[in-house]
Amino acid sequence: MKLRVSKQKISTTMLISMTDVIFLLLLFLLIASNFASQTGLPIKLPGSTTADRQSHQTLQITYYNDGKLFFMEQQVTLNDLPALLKGKFNSSEQVVRLSTEDRVQVQKLINLMDIIRSAGYERIFVATTVIKK
Repeated sequence: MKLRVSKQKISTTMLISMTDVIFLLLLFLLIASNFASQTGLPIKLPGSTTADRQSHQTLQITYYNDGKLFFMEQQVTLNDLPALLKGKFNSSEQVVRLSTEDRVQVQKLINLMDIIRSAGYERIFVATTVIKK
């Protein structure tokens, strides 16, 4: 029996398998997402270009340049603040919103945050203003 051999050219192109394409897309997305997650806020406080409103604040503390301190819109002293905070404490998930003027020294802000944490609060938001680009 004689076999016929035909020498015809194959006119179809070789296609890459779909799994290879999906693997390459997945690899590209993983590499690209690493670079996107390393962004940060500008250091010019208290302004922020990424500020968004937090609607679930429960306690408001306002501190001014001249040393005036307000807790829930009532003027208090720095010595009275820990007792007032402990009186309003329900759980560590409560939110404290801290608003300061832009000229307040960072050390005073840190000291105030330490007082809030010592009263048991873990969620402290520092209020910022949106910087127009």
